[in-house]
Amino acid sequence: MDCCVPNRFNDKEINGIEMVLQDIKGGRIRASIPKPLFKKWRGNILEFSMYVMSNFIVVDKKEKIRITTNRWTINFSQKTTVLLVPHPSFPLEAFSFKPIMELLQADKIDDSILTDVIGEVVEKEDPRELITSKGRETKRLAILIKDLENNSIGCVLSGDMVDQILPYPEGERVEPLIVIA
Repeated sequence: MDCCVPNRFNDKEINGIEMVLQDIKGGRIRASIPKPLFKKWRGNILEFSMYVMSNFIVVDKKEKIRITTNRWTINFSQKTTVLLVPHPSFPLEAFSFKPIMELLQADKIDDSILTDVIGEVVEKEDPRELITSKGRETKRLAILIKDLENNSIGCVLSGDMVDQILPYPEGERVEPLIVIA
């Protein structure tokens, strides 16, 4: 996963890149590329590719939002090297699916960890225009998704995700609309 992080004072300025990397055993770790190195690395590390990385800095991130269960973060430096492995030797487990029932029955859900859910969109609200606390215009769309066991859970999409999904439930479809959230 590669995500450009906007400057908190200017949405048009990039502050760096955040990624989630996976190892051969399926373990995940967050990686950060700071603003000074952004131009060097943008577009050079692609999703679903395998790399050998060296000369990075490992930091103990004691943050509320960790994204992965790993408390450590890899920070790129000027000396970091990344080499593409042309023929990966293990499959990438791109998703960390949780059953809807497990989420519904949980006493507490750690919302600082990325979790994936898959299901059919069975209901949706009309999209709404919003203005964030920072004055940025965005969109919000609430949907209800149902799994194969007929468990359902609400999900709120925002920003570009709303534009990506809106054309599908609007059209006349024969097949169900399946989403991964």
